[in-house]
Amino acid sequence: MKRAELLKMGEDAIKAVKLPFKIRKEKKNLESWVLDYEEKVATLESEINDCKADENLNVDRILDKVDDLELAQRRLRQGEELMKELFDGE
Repeated sequence: MKRAELLKMGEDAIKAVKLPFKIRKEKKNLESWVLDYEEKVATLESEINDCKADENLNVDRILDKVDDLELAQRRLRQGEELMKELFDGE
């Protein structure tokens, strides 16, 4: 579209043209966030198993990692729910 045409459209019309791209970008960002938390959960699960198999059992370290895991799982569920709420059906 030529600049003169864009200027005639006005600011609201330009925003309307850009809106679908903005929404797709936001959805991709949230998908990336969810993927990062899935990786975080998997990493914490592996770290907990490593701590349990350690030669010197450190209960506090294991329980700290379990707390971190539970928080990460909760945040992941919340992110997935937010994804469904904001973008389900798109």
